[in-house]
Amino acid sequence: MHEESLWIVKEFNRILGPFILKAFAYLGIHLDPHEPVPQHVVLALLASLVVILIFGFLAPRPKFHPDRRQAFFEQVFLFFDSLNREIIGEEGRKYIPIVGSLFLFIIVMNYFGLFPGLSAPTMNINVPAGMAIFVFLYYNLQGIKKHKLGYIKQFTGEYLFIAPLMAPIEFLSHLSRPLSLSIRLFGNITAEETLILVLAGLFAPLLPVPLMALAIITGGLQAYIFSMLTAVYLSGAVGEEH
Repeated sequence: MHEESLWIVKEFNRILGPFILKAFAYLGIHLDPHEPVPQHVVLALLASLVVILIFGFLAPRPKFHPDRRQAFFEQVFLFFDSLNREIIGEEGRKYIPIVGSLFLFIIVMNYFGLFPGLSAPTMNINVPAGMAIFVFLYYNLQGIKKHKLGYIKQFTGEYLFIAPLMAPIEFLSHLSRPLSLSIRLFGNITAEETLILVLAGLFAPLLPVPLMALAIITGGLQAYIFSMLTAVYLSGAVGEEH
């Protein structure tokens, strides 16, 4: 028994589904013929396209005297620049593409749940977990890239005699980070969306407008927390205290 799909998911699979099924079957992977591309994947792809469209194509070319549109994009950049510099330090600007993209991607996905005919893909644990695993791999790779073998001190500490004690603790601490990132985002957005749907059903046709207004704030807050923690983990990985 299949859950009723959103219209955009149906259309996506109707148009691209046969090709995707054949492509994966050629690789020996057999997808669900009713919905080869799951709903959360379609919506995550749509969120990616929205971010790319707004910040990739609609962003104006820099002018000496900025108009309102350029001023808006400059403020977005300065927001992430300030966040990264405060947490990571002077080299924080090089990580703006990662931290900023995560924030924009997550906030768009969170806000999808406020539009009729859409839902927030972050309500599916696979989406937050995928981003959290990416963050985990990325900050560790950046730490290795900068500190080479010295990055092992992140797990063993400065002194070898305490390494047997520190290594298991630090290893578990790092492994808990993607779990914490994914569960926090998934839990908050799922609870928020479920509450809105329940109240909408109880008080239809009067929608719980105040709660939806609060969802705008919490959706942005969850995106900020995720990106801020990404910057914190990057700071620990690429900082000089190794």
